[in-house]
Order: sequence, then C-alpha cells, then structure tokens
Amino acid sequence: MSNPKVILSIFLPFFFTVCLYVVFFSRIATKPTDAGFWFIFIMGMSLGVALTRLSIILKMGRNDKK
Repeated sequence: MSNPKVILSIFLPFFFTVCLYVVFFSRIATKPTDAGFWFIFIMGMSLGVALTRLSIILKMGRNDKK
C-alpha cells in the first residue's frame, strides 16, 4: 500500500470526474434532465468504487501481515 501509484490508480476515475465537473461547471445545470445531474451521479459512483477498492487493498494488506 505504500506505493503511490496504487493510490493514484484507485482515485484516478474520481479525480477525472471532478476535473471534468470543474471545467464544465459554468455550462452545467443540476436538473435531472441535464448533464450536471449525471456528472454528480457519476462522481458519487466513482468515489464509491474508489473507496471500495481502497478498503479491499487495506484488508488484503492486513491479511498478509497475519
């Protein structure tokens, strides 16, 4: 887990989504019919995936030490 590339690869989809949201923020409305709603939805999903992957890696690391 000490490898920074592992952490970067875990959070890369979330960072990419946040960067896209920040770049296009002025053009996005948050109504469910507009793209802003889907950006926020995808941002939440990518954060969930990143946290799940991080917890799996941490659990694997704890099991290896035992």
